[in-house]
Amino acid sequence: MYIILHTYMSTSESKSRRHPHQRPGPNPALPALQSKGSSRRLLATFRGLLAQTELLLALEHVEANFYDRLFSPVVTLWYMVFQRLNPDHSLQAAVTNASQGGADALARPRQLPLSARMRSLATTAFNNARQRLPVSLLHTALAAQGQQVCRHLRDWRWRRWHVVLLDGSQIRLRPFPEVSAQFESSSNQRGKAYWVLMRVVVVFCAHTGLALASAVGSTTVSEQALVVPLILKGLANSLYIGDANFGVFWIVQTVFRARAQCLVRLTRSRALKLLGPGHRGLDRCLDQPITWHPSRADRRTSGADSQPLRGRLIVYCYHRRGFRNRWLYLFTTLVDTQSYTAEDLFALYGVRWQIELDLRYVKSQMGMGQLECKSAPMAEKEWLAGLIGYNLVRTLMVATAAQRSVPVGRLSFSAARRLLLEWMRDWGTAGLSSWTRLLDQVAGLHQPTRPKPRPSEPRRKRHIRETFPPLRGSRVAARRQVRQSNLKS
Repeated sequence: MYIILHTYMSTSESKSRRHPHQRPGPNPALPALQSKGSSRRLLATFRGLLAQTELLLALEHVEANFYDRLFSPVVTLWYMVFQRLNPDHSLQAAVTNASQGGADALARPRQLPLSARMRSLATTAFNNARQRLPVSLLHTALAAQGQQVCRHLRDWRWRRWHVVLLDGSQIRLRPFPEVSAQFESSSNQRGKAYWVLMRVVVVFCAHTGLALASAVGSTTVSEQALVVPLILKGLANSLYIGDANFGVFWIVQTVFRARAQCLVRLTRSRALKLLGPGHRGLDRCLDQPITWHPSRADRRTSGADSQPLRGRLIVYCYHRRGFRNRWLYLFTTLVDTQSYTAEDLFALYGVRWQIELDLRYVKSQMGMGQLECKSAPMAEKEWLAGLIGYNLVRTLMVATAAQRSVPVGRLSFSAARRLLLEWMRDWGTAGLSSWTRLLDQVAGLHQPTRPKPRPSEPRRKRHIRETFPPLRGSRVAARRQVRQSNLKS
């Protein structure tokens, strides 16, 4: 599979002043996808992703010893991914699919298929296999999945840089004892809430929307601390784009250590400090080279040093008819003003909004906004398995965009996920004709072009009236109150 990303950008796109938080068309500052390979090569590559062929290499780096069980590591990982792709996320649905031959294509040569070896529909064997699977294996599988797709992509960069998006989110978990010991419970104005929150940070590819790596931690750990190891292990020639949460000295210094580049947003107060006391203010557009000296708080950060950083401070005013002017403060390590103008970088920063849509697809379409896990390691495994399944859907969308000349942003993620799930029911025997028909179906369900912008909607929704009042606090205290009320009555 050879997918080419054009490295040029049209004059109209480079000079467009689109607001970075306004949802634009499909990646306006990024080149389009085109294919130079056949559908047969695409099918072979996608089958390799489904079979997780890179796991054999990953198992060599895992210290745990595996022997030939009913649910091998490859089959276990596949059904953890299947749980997230399937609307029914239960263990019973995965075991039922295995008994019907859903994973028979993963059997080793001269070995009976999984469906012929199963004697029961009990979920105990699959559940124990999920517990045995190391977390490091899923991290390796996620990284290998992204690298396998990247190997088949050629010249897929913006101005020779691989554009990478950084952002984080939070996942809800139930307060089981092992979960509460690792993660912190959320709180609000009424006190400590019921749900436990798990902080996640994901690195997405801006061109394809693939999840390249992820880190998991408690809410007491900042997103900056979680993303630093991901940057140090990232792809070569990467250009990291982040919002104001990542526009700090520690993150920029980590990007320098990784021999990469960055384009991050700054707060107004931090931009004023970078300009120095003798500057008139930030009431005009400017593109000025600066040297970022670390503050006393920056030097106290673990792993930071006192070496200054060279870069550019870009102050840009966005004009939109009917709205107030909006000022953006960007810092970039791309110091060449001739090759990377302020207008180009402003248009490129507008692509950052795509990561908000990617995280929404992961949490809503893949059903990972809330995970039903009883331990912290299992919650991390579920999250990584969901990202692997998300990448399968994204790979199908990228293949469709390349073969059918449809922008990736116009394709429907939910429709691609449903069509992919139906195709995978017989993916072991599916031929080229069914794969070509699948690409045509995904391309035919692309999102329509709106003739006018969507009106602003209030961030509210209608709730169905419940018979019982909501539960506040712990269920143990609620049971105690019910017993006391029964004794009084």
